[in-house]
Amino acid sequence: MPKVLIYETRRLTLPLETVVDAVLELDRERGGRLAMASIVDARIEEGENAGLILEVLQPDAIAADARRYPLAAIAAAVIHYCWKTRVPLPRNWQKSIEIVPEGFALALQGTTEIQRRHGGVASASQSEAGDADETAAASAEEAAADSELAAAEAPVSR
Repeated sequence: MPKVLIYETRRLTLPLETVVDAVLELDRERGGRLAMASIVDARIEEGENAGLILEVLQPDAIAADARRYPLAAIAAAVIHYCWKTRVPLPRNWQKSIEIVPEGFALALQGTTEIQRRHGGVASASQSEAGDADETAAASAEEAAADSELAAAEAPVSR
């Protein structure tokens, strides 16, 4: 049976605080020390080396240390965070992340196939051909009606 395609795009807009939480969650699960540190500052860096800059102060440190996370690492953290918090993300869809005024945006694009439930729809060229056939048929019907009308009005000779 033929299938119908549905092209879908989703966009998750994530504020800076949510992305920081996602990075901390992934680091904690991987055994990192970021979860034990204090976050002094978090900012988004745009440009060629776009990403997230976290200023962290480890418990045994005197000064804060800057850690940079590129967009790929942020995307991995956000996808993991969504999985942990049960936000549905289709696995086989394309995913990309970008910086937006609100923070970050995770874009998902995919295609879903479903079974066709009807016989299909005519394409534009088939529709135009059908319209031409209908126009010709209507013209023939009008001509036949006109000839019948003319025959009915013709004088009868005796």
